[in-house]
Amino acid sequence: MCRLLGYVSKEPTSIENFGGARFKDFVKLSTVHKDSWGYSVVDEERKSTYKSVESAANSDSFQELVRQERAKGALLHFRWASPGITVNEENAHPFAYEDMAFIHNGALQPYDALLDVISPEYLKLRTGTGDSELFFLYALTKIKEHGFKEGVLQSILSIKAGYKYSSINSMFLNSDFLIVISEHEPDNRPSWTEPNYYEVRYRLDEKGCLVASSGWDQEGWTLMPNHSALIVDRKSMKGELLSLT
Repeated sequence: MCRLLGYVSKEPTSIENFGGARFKDFVKLSTVHKDSWGYSVVDEERKSTYKSVESAANSDSFQELVRQERAKGALLHFRWASPGITVNEENAHPFAYEDMAFIHNGALQPYDALLDVISPEYLKLRTGTGDSELFFLYALTKIKEHGFKEGVLQSILSIKAGYKYSSINSMFLNSDFLIVISEHEPDNRPSWTEPNYYEVRYRLDEKGCLVASSGWDQEGWTLMPNHSALIVDRKSMKGELLSLT
C-alpha cells in the first residue's frame, strides 16, 4: 500500500514549494509508508528518477531533493510493501520509460496477473517482482497501440473489466499530460485501512495541478469520484474529469 502525489505547474518550482505549508504533513505519511520513496521529474528536456529504500521522513537526500529540485512536473511515491513483494530499489516506484513516469497504490490479484498480456518489447524491461511494474509495462503496451492518453485509459478499462484488484489508483505523467486514476474496490481494501484510504483529491487552477492520496489535510481540494480519470493538459492547465464506468 502506498501514498501518491503528483504535480504539474506553469513555471518550474520545487514540490515542497508547490505543495505549500501542508506538504510536511504528507511527508509524515512516510513514517508508516516507509519501505521506499521515489521521485520522477518529467520536463520538456529533462527526465530524472530518484529512488531510495528508506523512509522519506528520515532521509536527508529526500529533504534536499524536494527543496532544491525545480521542475514543471513530477511524481512522488511512498511505498508500504504488499506482502510477498521484496523491499528493494527494483520494486520501488516510480517506474519510468522514455518521457513517461508512473506510480500506483493498491494490488492486483495475483501479482503476476498481467504477465501474459504485456508485449515482449516491454516485458524485457522488467527488473522487479511486483505487480505495479507489470501494470506499467501493460500500460506501455497499450500506449504504443493507442497513444498516451487513450493507451492509459484502455489499460485501465481492460484491467477493470478482466482482473481482480484492491485498487489501481495511479498517476501517469509525460511531457504533455498528467493522468490520474481513481479506481478501487472498497470491499477489497485491507481491513486495517481507513474507509477513505483510497480517496484521491486535487486542486487545480491557472498555476497548475496538485493531486494526492488521502491521510493529510486537503481542505478545499476536490474529491475525485471512484471510477474516474483526471486528465490535465500541461500546456493549458485545463483538466478533464472522465467516468470509467
